[in-house]
Amino acid sequence: MSRRTEEVKKEIKVVRAKVHKKTTFFDLEVNGVKIYGCRFIEGSNGNFVGFPSYKSNTNDKYYNHVWVELSEEDVKLIDSQIDDLLDK
Repeated sequence: MSRRTEEVKKEIKVVRAKVHKKTTFFDLEVNGVKIYGCRFIEGSNGNFVGFPSYKSNTNDKYYNHVWVELSEEDVKLIDSQIDDLLDK
């Protein structure tokens, strides 16, 4: 069985953002679904979005509650929207 993947058009909007101890937390709306508690990380290998996660009691690993595939352009759009919200 072959899997066919198609590019899904995403409508992305940052609805709230705040900075706490050098970490930017924000809430994201993707195609009408709100995701609370995301983090924007400026890493040495580029910027990325951290989605809400929990730590397992059995193996001390972290697992995402939700995840959305984001392109580089999506991350740049999120960065821009966060900057706009924080500048207000």
